[in-house]
Amino acid sequence: MRFVDDRGTLLHVVRDGGTGPVVLFVQGLAGAWFEWDPVVPLLSGGHRLVRFDRPGLGWSQEQTGPDRWPAAQTLAGEAERLGRVLDGVGLGDERVIVVAHSYGAFHAEAFARLHPERIAGVVFVDASVEPDIRPAAGTPGRGVARAVSRGTQLLGLNQVLGPALRRLVYQAASTTRRDPDPGAGRAVYRSSRVARAVANELVSYRGVAVELLELRCEHPFPEVLVQVLVGTAGASEGGYAAQWLERQRGFAGLFPGAEVVELADAKHLIATDRPDAVATAVRSLGF
Repeated sequence: MRFVDDRGTLLHVVRDGGTGPVVLFVQGLAGAWFEWDPVVPLLSGGHRLVRFDRPGLGWSQEQTGPDRWPAAQTLAGEAERLGRVLDGVGLGDERVIVVAHSYGAFHAEAFARLHPERIAGVVFVDASVEPDIRPAAGTPGRGVARAVSRGTQLLGLNQVLGPALRRLVYQAASTTRRDPDPGAGRAVYRSSRVARAVANELVSYRGVAVELLELRCEHPFPEVLVQVLVGTAGASEGGYAAQWLERQRGFAGLFPGAEVVELADAKHLIATDRPDAVATAVRSLGF
């Protein structure tokens, strides 16, 4: 097990492959390194793959503030963290392909806009898209999340609720419903540390999304190839799935020349449902 010291916080990092272009994976909200397990064997033969856990998630240490609660995430902070992870594993002088799922797409896009010299291409995997989000005025979200997290820890409920919620996510957001690593999932998501980190990401989500809208006005996106993968299972029936597809198409319009790949046999967890599509998208970038 390998760790990188990120300004005093030990982050769990996994490297696969030996030679070839560097691919940095960024998972979605509450995700852990093993979410990408189905993709790794499809790329490790010709790429150097880097996966890591954000603070408090997976096997990474917590990064707490003065109130001993996980430090609130910011977009700029998470974008800079991606660079420090690459520096920490000795890849600071390499241009990388970033593969980002859901909430992780916020961080990846910011990294590309703030550090265009480090980007070789981006694959967005059912990215979070919030074109109309607005700052929340005086919401008690952080305090509520802290109280709920403490309550579940005191009662020992996180040991049951964490793994159960993970199973529900795979039931609802995957066509195959296949958990890439059930054992690791149970071990990770029963932890009160992980529960706090998940709550912190939920509370931070709106602020990070608003930051991204502001960043787009100040920093252009680099001239690199972009692939946008969208899970469209159920989209032909209308409703939310169809609306999600339209939002993804609009999102792709932010990146000139971006290719949208619609996957009718996948839902939100594309790395589980169609790992081959993720691998093909990486290879299509031409590196």
